[in-house]
Amino acid sequence: MARSGSIGPTRKAALMATAMALAGIGALCGPAAPSARAQAASADAASSPIDPAAMQAMDRMSAFLLTLGSFRVTADATTEQVLVTGQKIQFGGKVNILAKRPNAFKIVTDSDTQLREMYYDGKTFTIFAPRVGFYADFPAASSIGLTIDKAKRDYGIELPLADFFTWGTDQTLRSRVKEAMVVRPETIDDRKCMHYAFRQEKVDWQIWIEDGARPLPCKLVITNKDDPAMPQYVAVLHWDTQVTPGTADLAFTPPANAHRITMADVNAAATKGEGQ
Repeated sequence: MARSGSIGPTRKAALMATAMALAGIGALCGPAAPSARAQAASADAASSPIDPAAMQAMDRMSAFLLTLGSFRVTADATTEQVLVTGQKIQFGGKVNILAKRPNAFKIVTDSDTQLREMYYDGKTFTIFAPRVGFYADFPAASSIGLTIDKAKRDYGIELPLADFFTWGTDQTLRSRVKEAMVVRPETIDDRKCMHYAFRQEKVDWQIWIEDGARPLPCKLVITNKDDPAMPQYVAVLHWDTQVTPGTADLAFTPPANAHRITMADVNAAATKGEGQ
């Protein structure tokens, strides 16, 4: 909760609400040798930093997601935060997304340190902090993707796993990719997945995409390069593509003891600051 009277997850909580369990696995099993394909991709990075196969995999995943009229995705998420001493501290949590295209979703992020509920009903975006009883809203755009953009641009709200909604429709996401590689096939839970790694100016990210007819993302790792300590966010994803949410499942009804507050427009605040 911001002290200014507005609520919303901070950029740090969303991207660094952004830890890799692989470090522990490596300690037990020893370093795994990279596959021949990964070695070849690394050797060729200077001349061809973007492997077309990695970008095609993202396009295929995005195209499949766009075919889903509705879905639920739950994520076991780990956030890494860095103390002033440089020590990294991990926090676990859950993300639950229930979406109905083209213009409705409910997102719940739940951890010991923070609980937030976010609703979009085609007209209004609302964010609610149940533990303190405050909520705020703004007039939304006409689609999920445009509303995600507006939340970030105007109010500084980074929705968790938002790029899954917008990869196929926002070409600026593609233009920000500086390097892309295919790593190797791996198993996430009981799912056979292909591991891909991408680099952008301020973040590195990895994604594991399920093999077969359902190219759904199984796992995501985001590394924040803005911070010299490079904290990470990890999410292991589980999908239900058969769910059929009703209007009531995605609508926000404020509890009797809830209080509406004003959501701060970051652009207006910046303009006001420049004028002072």
